[in-house]
Amino acid sequence: MRAHVRGGTPGRAIRAARVRALPVALAALAVLVMAGGGQAAPGTAAPVVRAEADGSPSGPPVVLPKIDCAALAGQDLSGTPGAPAVIGSAAAATSPDGSASCEVKGTVAPQIQFDVFLPTTTWRQRYLQLGCSSLCGNIDFFADASDGCVPLNRGDFVLATSNEGHVGVSGSDAIFGADPQLRVDFGYRSDHVVALVAKRLIALYYGQGPRYSYFDGCSQGGHQGLTEAQRYPHDFDGIVAGAPASVLTSLLVFSAGWHATANTDAQGQPILTAAKLPALHAAVLRECDARDGLADGQIDDPRACAFDPGSLRCPTGTDSANCLTDAQIGAVRKLYAGPRDEQDRLMYPGGEPVGSEANWSRWVTPTAAGVPAGAESSATNALKYLAYPTARPSATLRDLHYDSATFNEIYRQAGIYDATDPDLTAFRAAGGKLLLWHGWADPAISPYGTIAYYHALTERMGGTDATQRFARLFMLPGVSHCGDGQGPDAIDALTPTLAWVENGVAPDRLVATKYQDDGTVARTRPVYPYPTVARYDGSGSTDDAANFAPTPPPTRYKDDIPWLGSFRSGYERH
Repeated sequence: MRAHVRGGTPGRAIRAARVRALPVALAALAVLVMAGGGQAAPGTAAPVVRAEADGSPSGPPVVLPKIDCAALAGQDLSGTPGAPAVIGSAAAATSPDGSASCEVKGTVAPQIQFDVFLPTTTWRQRYLQLGCSSLCGNIDFFADASDGCVPLNRGDFVLATSNEGHVGVSGSDAIFGADPQLRVDFGYRSDHVVALVAKRLIALYYGQGPRYSYFDGCSQGGHQGLTEAQRYPHDFDGIVAGAPASVLTSLLVFSAGWHATANTDAQGQPILTAAKLPALHAAVLRECDARDGLADGQIDDPRACAFDPGSLRCPTGTDSANCLTDAQIGAVRKLYAGPRDEQDRLMYPGGEPVGSEANWSRWVTPTAAGVPAGAESSATNALKYLAYPTARPSATLRDLHYDSATFNEIYRQAGIYDATDPDLTAFRAAGGKLLLWHGWADPAISPYGTIAYYHALTERMGGTDATQRFARLFMLPGVSHCGDGQGPDAIDALTPTLAWVENGVAPDRLVATKYQDDGTVARTRPVYPYPTVARYDGSGSTDDAANFAPTPPPTRYKDDIPWLGSFRSGYERH
């Protein structure tokens, strides 16, 4: 899932993201990351987006266009190898980052719509392709500096994005899956061919291609980034993949379906309502918050606490917002446990993390009577149009069985949709750099799945030290799906990636910021490459990142999570 808002203060962006985020559909809310590199003291105004003091490059020299923008409209791209395209329009426009640009719109066969902004006076030979939202289906740029997604206030980049090959009426609209080619375009082809066409346009316009190419996205956008690293290792030099929907097949069907059915009674009504979430989350914090040595309203690692919702059981014959009925206790336990087959084996690598309860509204619990929660909508649409070799428009969640036979039948589609191959040998050999990040309190895509993938990656690529030379994971305590939540959720992940690719400076720390609604800074915290954690040094404000230092985790948990799909090299690809 992906949430972004254009314009306004960081606080407004966060509030609007809270409205838009979870009802969409599982595969995609984008990066709600603000520029955390520029560290600010709590209570001060939001800083101008800038890089951390890490020697981040200003970029190669500016290159100016060689032809007029209008001349691009007449270019014939129908012969682009593997990506025949037509240009629909080319006209002067203002880029999402506010720079004067040439905007080119077009289509790659059969119907992959793309939009490219080429700066007219400020291009520093960089290309940035952005991931899309939910199941995509439309073109939208989430690149405003005020969004905090990336520091795009300089006009350094050619920007591009696409609809991933189809037009959708909503974020969970999966009807495109009735067409096998559109499944492939959504699953992995579209980002590659758009990169080919965008680079062709760059070469035509400036007389040269980009010196550096980057991809940035969260959720479905994170899935897109991992797909590129695994399938097309030469497309991008640096990839930022936030909360990646990498195990997309099982995520859309079994994880989302489990979220919905675990919270639905025999009459089709929700068992746990949004009214119960504040008390549930408060109880979790009382039990788990201080386990990391600091009672600060966020849980650094939910694996450190085995919370039992039975501690909130309502007295016999009563029900209130401050307690849970037996049915609600059962639903919460199922949500924590994750989808299970007939032998109690995980069908997706993770359930709801302890500490995410305040973020379940809209995804697990509906917001209004008769309006399905996001998980239900996502899983239902996936069952109808994506889960089986051919569409089954009449399918419902009642038809979904949580058993190994059903898993094996549906998982045959993983070769189209999933981005789970841990063998990034070719990407590493090409000099590629991968920055992964995920919120520990993500209700829509379990952080455990990303940790499990990163574990498989380190195993395949020669261990932690060897892997961290080109791929690093950052886990954000208390952060929900692609932003929001109780923890500092605003980071700049792109600037460190530029420094890594262009200067060889690997990111040893990100600084996450929590903004108040008026845009002032409430808290900053450092985040270190997993598994290193931040620990308070015992002096100064606990809301100031300067008072924390990196340390090994007090407990080293098992990151290899057994599940029916596993992470493996060379999975069958279509």
